[in-house]
Amino acid sequence: MIAPSRVPEPAPPGAPPAIELKGLTKSYLGMAPVLSDVSLRIEPGSFVYLTGVSGAGKTTVFRLLTLQERPDRGEVLFGGVNVARFNADQRAHHRRAIGMVFQDYRLLLNESVEDNVALPQRVAGVTGAELRRATRARLEEVGLAERAREPVLGLSGGEKQLVAIARALAFRPPVFFADEPTGNLDQTVAFKVMDLLKRIHERGSTVIVATHDLNLIRSYRARTLLIKERKVHEVRLVEPGAAGRGEPPPAPPAEIAAAEHP
Repeated sequence: MIAPSRVPEPAPPGAPPAIELKGLTKSYLGMAPVLSDVSLRIEPGSFVYLTGVSGAGKTTVFRLLTLQERPDRGEVLFGGVNVARFNADQRAHHRRAIGMVFQDYRLLLNESVEDNVALPQRVAGVTGAELRRATRARLEEVGLAERAREPVLGLSGGEKQLVAIARALAFRPPVFFADEPTGNLDQTVAFKVMDLLKRIHERGSTVIVATHDLNLIRSYRARTLLIKERKVHEVRLVEPGAAGRGEPPPAPPAEIAAAEHP
């Protein structure tokens, strides 16, 4: 059972930055671009979905935003600064301001829950009572404080994702990315994970969730961007009840229909 999670603490001083892509193109090994001349802006403190069929480029966007990849052309701006030009030290500092979770959790399965959550701060040099307090606080946020000593290997998929979220909150990031965070979870557990991501957003963080699960998008309405044919498109979901009495519901926008029926 996943214990109810607490509302996360207030965000640290300093608002999250505006995030912009300007004229961004990215390809691999000389093949056709995955993304071509993409420009978009995400306002500080937004909650945004990034959707599209498998292989459309959702993960590539995250890899560019976290500086794991460099664009072929274009700019990646955080607060007006082109972070794509950062050196190695600057890239490491940039990543500390971003929380990131993945579909496959990326946990140390033979280590305990608390050791996994403590890892980023331990690597950064935090030790002793300060490390124990911070780790406990993150586990309380996700409702797993009572399971701190248990090995991750014995947890359910949903609990592993909560451990991954707690670890990603180590430095109280103003920006939080989730790449298919519910892809391996059943619907009930997926909604619990989404509730936590919404709470992270409510404290002031910018949250971007990549997902192809339109049930989640419809249940937790927010700005939705679709990657299709190497471009990013703004889409609008049809609100329930938009049709008149006795009339068939309106057809979904072409982009959403394409995502549902690739």
